[in-house]
Amino acid sequence: MSPSIPKTMWAAQITEFNKPYTISTVNVPPLRPNELLVKIHAAGFCHSDIQVLRGELNSPLPLIPSHEPVGTVVQVGKESALNWKVGDRVGILNFKNACGNCAGCRGSRKRYGKLDPRFCDHRETGGFKNDGCFAAYMVADSATTILLPDSVSFEQGAPLLCAGATAWGAINKARPFLRTGDMIGVVGIGGLGQLGVQFAKALGYRTVAIDNRDASLQLTDDMPTEFRPDFIINSTHDYASEKILERTGGEGLAAVINCADSIAVNAWSLGLLRIGGVAVLLGLPPEQWRFDTHPIVFRELVLRGSYVASRGEVEEMMAIVDQHGVRSQLTVVTKDDILRVPEMYLSRSFRGRLVVKFD
Repeated sequence: MSPSIPKTMWAAQITEFNKPYTISTVNVPPLRPNELLVKIHAAGFCHSDIQVLRGELNSPLPLIPSHEPVGTVVQVGKESALNWKVGDRVGILNFKNACGNCAGCRGSRKRYGKLDPRFCDHRETGGFKNDGCFAAYMVADSATTILLPDSVSFEQGAPLLCAGATAWGAINKARPFLRTGDMIGVVGIGGLGQLGVQFAKALGYRTVAIDNRDASLQLTDDMPTEFRPDFIINSTHDYASEKILERTGGEGLAAVINCADSIAVNAWSLGLLRIGGVAVLLGLPPEQWRFDTHPIVFRELVLRGSYVASRGEVEEMMAIVDQHGVRSQLTVVTKDDILRVPEMYLSRSFRGRLVVKFD
């Protein structure tokens, strides 16, 4: 290990489910040849981090949480030296170190023409089953690391590694069914939805922002004018469905991007779709999805799942962010606030996306 890199580091850890994080001193992780050591400058916090804290994902303990890391490369593994250097500003995707041999790896090669680590049966997942980024340093797989454009700050970059990648991946799932100018509904205007609206507008689609909370819908007020939705609707209001359908001449939306995990809201959203419309499902409710088969069959709807975005898709997303100036609404806290971050999230005492800045 380089003399400039300490042997130990601070880290927040989950040592017991449903209990506050503990602040610990742990060893700086060693590098494998394909890896990079990244000094973390900012990290995001989202709903799945709450699921990890509650034990819903059966994560091994102790575990360093959070899976939206950005920082600078401070050490490069031997196999990574051709493409990466010390000082690079990067974001780290939460799937890494694919085995290359399992059924998932073989299947991804057949489907996409190359290995896609998202589907490896033995992949590591930072912040879920393996240590994440609420720490001074984190190890990244060079194959699933993304250069951060100079125009994107560390604070803005962090949410892009999960919320951004998830919203972008969902829109990509819908794009084969869409034409420029089609109207997309984005259901749930939180960390994912606010980015989904902007991505859809940047790609030339019209949008309707849908949520059951006026406070969430107000996030769209702070978007650049060109990215604001064409229509905003609170789904609890009378005649919400009728008002949305009116905007499409009664035909229905071309797609809905469901960022909420409410079973009822997702089922309701299918009634907003046109013939052949597509619903992309992102939420992970504790119960199984339930949908009315009538509109699915008689309007020939398409239901798509979407598991974040591939490295190639995220690179495409970063280019759009850089070109168009897509930005999240953020609440930024410091490392000293890290123990109360889960409480802040659950109490909704923040605006937009919650990000911890480490320096």
